[in-house]
Amino acid sequence: MRGARSAVVVTVAVAVLSGGLTACGSAGGDSEGGPSQAATTTPGGAVTSSGAAAGKAAELDPKAALAASAEVMRKAGSSRYTLSAPDGLEAKPGTGFANWATRPAAIEYLVDAPNARIRVRVVGNEAYMGPTEQAAAGAGEQVFWVKSPFLMWRRPFYPQLAMAMDPVNQLTLARAGRLSTVGTETLDGAEVTHYRAVADVAAVLAAIPDLTEEHRPHVEAALKKSGETFTLDLWLNAKQELVRFRQFGAKDGEDKAVTVTYSALGTAPAMTTPADNDLRKSPDLDKFLDPSPATTGPGHEAA
Repeated sequence: MRGARSAVVVTVAVAVLSGGLTACGSAGGDSEGGPSQAATTTPGGAVTSSGAAAGKAAELDPKAALAASAEVMRKAGSSRYTLSAPDGLEAKPGTGFANWATRPAAIEYLVDAPNARIRVRVVGNEAYMGPTEQAAAGAGEQVFWVKSPFLMWRRPFYPQLAMAMDPVNQLTLARAGRLSTVGTETLDGAEVTHYRAVADVAAVLAAIPDLTEEHRPHVEAALKKSGETFTLDLWLNAKQELVRFRQFGAKDGEDKAVTVTYSALGTAPAMTTPADNDLRKSPDLDKFLDPSPATTGPGHEAA
């Protein structure tokens, strides 16, 4: 029975990871302030201004703007971020930290749910799951991690998660694509400039940080499930900071876009590969998981 339970643990844990990141884009967004009489709301929740402001934005050189933003984000090195999910998709919104100042890039994710007890850390090509500090303390445990199975590389969520790990790569990817300026918009009360690029799968694949040759064919196959090309939307503020990034495949469309909103640049903690003495086996996560079995997940391969 314990062996069967362990298989369920792995399935649930991977479902938490993939379900929370597979389709995290919000058609409603989180912008504040309603449109003016001469404005329209765009997909992603931004407000587009018409007239002189939009005309001025259209005159900017998008490649130069994205290059400047890449340097700003490179110097920042880390941030908080949020992921949001549109209605009707089996995805869970979440928050976390991303740190791309050192290699390999790293990210932590916590599902946006009351009393969430499991968090996910991805460092380069490896993913780990473990209890939050509060959950571990409540159970009289030290913080520990369980390594995720190789199965994660066969699911579409990994390219989407890797996207958030290093925004500098995404700005570089967009510069190399078919790039245009959409216009000036408002996000959270601040004026931003919206750029859009279209890139093929090969370019998107090349932008994923620290991707190994072993994992590359699996990630490529996952990407191609969404289409042969991807649209990348980027919103830059007056400081040339990347405020929001959105990506969706040609087959999926905007309804299944992945949206990442960055904030508090330079404030993320260091995130490294867990030490060997902090690694445990999947049964050790049992006490931190909901008692009900997962109804969806990666399938029998997780066992």
